Amino acid sequence: SGLMLIRSRPRLAAAAAAAAGSAAAAYAQAAPQPLQAQSPSPKLARTASVIGGFFEQPWSPPPRDDVIKGLKSKEYDILVIGGGATGTGVAMDAATRGLNVALVERDDFAAGTSSRSTKLIHGGIRYLAQAFQTKLPPNTLLDIVWNLRLPIPGTEGYEYLKILNADLYERKYMIDSAGFMTTPLPIMVPMYRWWEVPFLFIAGKMYDFIAGRRRSVPPSHYISAAEVLYQFPEIKEQNHEGCTLKGALVFNEGQQNDTRMNVHIALTAAQEGAAVANHTEVVSLLSTGTFGSAEYKITGAKVRDVFTNEVYNIKAKQVISACGVFSDAVRKMADPDCTDIMVAGPGSHLVMPDYTSPDKMGFLWFTEDGRVLYLLPWEGSTLAGTTDAKGDVTDLPQTTMADVDFILGECNRVCKEPLDYSHVKAAWAGLRPLVRDPNADPNDTKKLSRDHVVDVRPGGLVSICGGKWTTYRAMAQDAIDKALEINPSLKATNPAQCSTLSMTLIGSDRSGQVCGGKFDKVTVMLRENFDLDKAVAEHLRHNYGTRALALAKMAFEENDLVLEVGGTRFPKRLSNKHSILEAEVIFACRQEYACTAVDVLARRTRIAFLDANAAVECLPRVIELMARELKWSSKRKEQERLDALKFLETMYMPASTEKTAEDVVNEVLKRGANKKLVRTVTRIQ
Repeated sequence: SGLMLIRSRPRLAAAAAAAAGSAAAAYAQAAPQPLQAQSPSPKLARTASVIGGFFEQPWSPPPRDDVIKGLKSKEYDILVIGGGATGTGVAMDAATRGLNVALVERDDFAAGTSSRSTKLIHGGIRYLAQAFQTKLPPNTLLDIVWNLRLPIPGTEGYEYLKILNADLYERKYMIDSAGFMTTPLPIMVPMYRWWEVPFLFIAGKMYDFIAGRRRSVPPSHYISAAEVLYQFPEIKEQNHEGCTLKGALVFNEGQQNDTRMNVHIALTAAQEGAAVANHTEVVSLLSTGTFGSAEYKITGAKVRDVFTNEVYNIKAKQVISACGVFSDAVRKMADPDCTDIMVAGPGSHLVMPDYTSPDKMGFLWFTEDGRVLYLLPWEGSTLAGTTDAKGDVTDLPQTTMADVDFILGECNRVCKEPLDYSHVKAAWAGLRPLVRDPNADPNDTKKLSRDHVVDVRPGGLVSICGGKWTTYRAMAQDAIDKALEINPSLKATNPAQCSTLSMTLIGSDRSGQVCGGKFDKVTVMLRENFDLDKAVAEHLRHNYGTRALALAKMAFEENDLVLEVGGTRFPKRLSNKHSILEAEVIFACRQEYACTAVDVLARRTRIAFLDANAAVECLPRVIELMARELKWSSKRKEQERLDALKFLETMYMPASTEKTAEDVVNEVLKRGANKKLVRTVTRIQ
């Protein structure tokens, strides 16, 4: 069938230290060395060491126009289609092996599923439960005994255990690869029945045991009911059955800012030599020979520049598709008769104020139908979700009112103070790229793979499908390994072995010259040398790493980006409600390939995902700044405004478009939303 299921225990990189050293050396060569302090004054010396030389001139990606010129004229070893987590991971892997690689993305990096995750870097404690239980959640001790199964080889439980083992392996890599952005997040699971205390405690310790030395987060532990109430006063002391709170299991996962992570993977790939171009759509695949013949070979792609509509060819020895839920469309370009294998699984999330979750701690519980829901602190807000269903493939998925009601209802089942629509600052959905066995019954959802697959079509097209954020690196490695296996011309280039397991991403002080991996030093530098307040300094460090220093310096060099009060200059914020600076808009254009207002609102900053109202309020200023930087015409500015408003519609709770504005107002008000939200929804509609 050409389909290969991938899941094997990743191998430890024997030359991890050497690879890390070579990566640091390459980075040091790509950027100027820091200047020595010229003044004997301690204050001046410290300032010079922080913002002189190396920091004033950080590595910058090639201009987009230069990248496109190269795409038109060169032949690449590998062309990657898709700029999500997996696609950029494939480009990074290939580039670090010494292959000449190009990547194209029809929208923006992380424009699809990669921007709409639950922001966790996790193995999946649910997999552990499913490995030993045929039905979740257990409601009695008898349920545990009755539904117990042993995860022996060849059983479904064993497959869950293998997935968990490999996912925990990759969790450590992701946390270590971008330490400025990733952080361990403790998550509490409340216990209301006496038997849940030993049951969940043992489960937590098994989770730690499977992770072993790769854990990279603190171990799980039990906390008392009093400690639970201290950490999360809003939790109910009795559940719906009248059982009293007995305590909670606290286990740790990693947390990230998914689109920022995706952008940093793309930039790291570019720093390693990859040519990456967003807003470049694949129209068709290039080939030699006739489909069905032995000479049939995919040799590249015909692409279209979304902004200029220019169509041109990109030649490559090997094409790899990493298009998520859209993979079938590319597979059919190579093999029109192939069976669809992708199934979109919509998952909705709500963003609410920070006080609706524990401070610096997540909250997990099983719903009445056995699903898992989270309340997670994220970027100064609370992320609630996610749902799990089947749906259609679409460019702009949107949550449904049924999902909103479900999440709020489940939150109200465990929280004292009722949450209603007025608490929802943003509501959005993503499409999980689930994979079906092409030989299975299309109506049998049990045949959906919980793993990733590598699919090979006639002509040599390799598609990497399925998986999840945490395993993007392993997926990329499997895709490149398969391409090398089937393509002799790639082997002839004598590529190096995969080294991504020991790599760090751009912003992680790859040269070792800025902070030595101690990223709190970056926060201190931002506060002491640029007089930024703590919230802004931590926001910049968390999202940009060492590059935050260059961003801050740029902000103070441009008068339009600062506000002067009483002789003191402050960088302007994009929104008074958030720590996002106007300078981030300019930095995104110059250093991160941001081309549209939505690129900035949704994927360079996260304001669209955090607060839909604030995003609408920021839109005019974002367009003004980008128009000045990118030389937009009045027509382009108006088109950007319309495109952004269309996108922002999907960030709100849905309202029927078949009704008048007054009907929409009355309908949403009845649901409990505040008038400000309703007015904004109506204005967008």
